Amino acid sequence: MSRLHELSFYSLAEAKAHFSRVVDDCEKADIIITKNGVPKAVLMDYGKYVLLNKFLERVHDLYLMDAGDEAMNVEIRDLIVEVDD
Repeated sequence: MSRLHELSFYSLAEAKAHFSRVVDDCEKADIIITKNGVPKAVLMDYGKYVLLNKFLERVHDLYLMDAGDEAMNVEIRDLIVEVDD
């Protein structure tokens, strides 16, 4: 997982102006896109995205095995804790 000092930050205007470069850069590190100085989006390598989703599916499956039938009604988004800084 990338540490904050390893992330690249681009303003929305800069990302639009240099989108091809930004896409190339996301292969090396996750990129945070900001709007008016506030982080709004993350751009990451597709391979990392696939691995992250597979991990979340496995975690969800493990949760369902542990929690039993009641957990069948729980959506994956309910399992993710949202941190608001």
